[in-house]
Amino acid sequence: MKIEISFNYNLELSDCKLDSLISAFKQMISPLLSAFIATVLRQFADRLLGNMAVDCSVEGKKFSHCSKCGEHSFRWKTRESKSVSAKLVTSLGVVLIPQMQIQCKKCGHKRYIVRSLLDLLPYARLSELTEHQLALCGSLTSFRVSEVFARIFGTSFSRSTIWRCVQKVGKSLSFAISPDELGEGQADGTGIPINGIAKRGKEIKVLIQKNTAETARKTGSRWRLAGLDLGSYNGSWENLLHPSLEAIRTFKSFLLTTDGDDAIRNGLGNLTILLQRCLWHIPHQLKHCLWEDGISRTSGLWKTIMGNVYQLVALRSYLEDDEIEPLIKLKKKDLNKLLDYCRERGCQKSANYLENASPDMFTALKNRMHGKATSQVERVMRTVNLRINYGKWSITGALNAMKIRLAFYYNGYDPSRNEPKPK
Repeated sequence: MKIEISFNYNLELSDCKLDSLISAFKQMISPLLSAFIATVLRQFADRLLGNMAVDCSVEGKKFSHCSKCGEHSFRWKTRESKSVSAKLVTSLGVVLIPQMQIQCKKCGHKRYIVRSLLDLLPYARLSELTEHQLALCGSLTSFRVSEVFARIFGTSFSRSTIWRCVQKVGKSLSFAISPDELGEGQADGTGIPINGIAKRGKEIKVLIQKNTAETARKTGSRWRLAGLDLGSYNGSWENLLHPSLEAIRTFKSFLLTTDGDDAIRNGLGNLTILLQRCLWHIPHQLKHCLWEDGISRTSGLWKTIMGNVYQLVALRSYLEDDEIEPLIKLKKKDLNKLLDYCRERGCQKSANYLENASPDMFTALKNRMHGKATSQVERVMRTVNLRINYGKWSITGALNAMKIRLAFYYNGYDPSRNEPKPK
């Protein structure tokens, strides 16, 4: 449909400096945008009433019958109200649109049609895309900074508006393992600050899945967010993993890398998968075990044990098939020597930790999968902490903000490019 548009706008300028011109143009945006939207709406509405007898839908907007009597015939009640306007908030500023009202010819029932034509809910002032854009801003930086940035670039949104958009959009997002991607995932959790709870009193739990090369090219990430939940340290893994169980069953084999938390495995129920102990976490968590054994970080014993552990978890890339079994055999021999060494020197907690980790230490390598099972999910946790460390949160507030933030970084979700839905 071709739209005919013409505008008249008088402007007074004292100079032609670039900043002065930009400032004047910003002042023009709101009235010009209001006039543009009103002109387009009038022409669409005229077409709508003209085609009412044949097809009462325009661009998917349904006006096929009166909601009171079912009649299919309407007339104008108010083609353009001069006293009643719809106030809408856009990314370019506030616009005022004259209300348009139609009336059923049979029963006289009246209805406003501006928001229906604009694909907005009754009483809504923000479009869906604008809500997603504001939600993205609030998830990437603080609400105060988001408010300032919006003001710098010509519009005004309060911190409370940005916060409400974060909560609304975050609540609408959900994630699960995709059967179209690779059968490889990682799961981990990290503590976050919550209002009314000392220190980092709740744990945010993350499940990620490895993408195919094609999806990675589209999203810019080899990993995608496949699950996110927030709760106590000892629970809620079932809530996070439940939406993915059916998809995991579709894989011939599914490799899940964890830090050894038994709650993650319990959350899978009786599902059979391949478990891999994260090789990055082993030396990282062993430091705590050595502290529990009373070993000083400056001692030769601490350095010897840690040096052997780093050597144990170091795996060369691109191993040939005939190299894998001999390497695993050698690694297990080195592990047994390290266990004996720890026990001989009274490091019982460290020895117990390494012994518990040993069954799942080389699962990926043994099954000819990605042998260097480093923790990619730790990078996700750093992405979480860069935003979550701004003060304390409510549980739902933190969860919704992190859904949006992680979908942006890992799932190709980018409403700044007019793509409101995550992949």
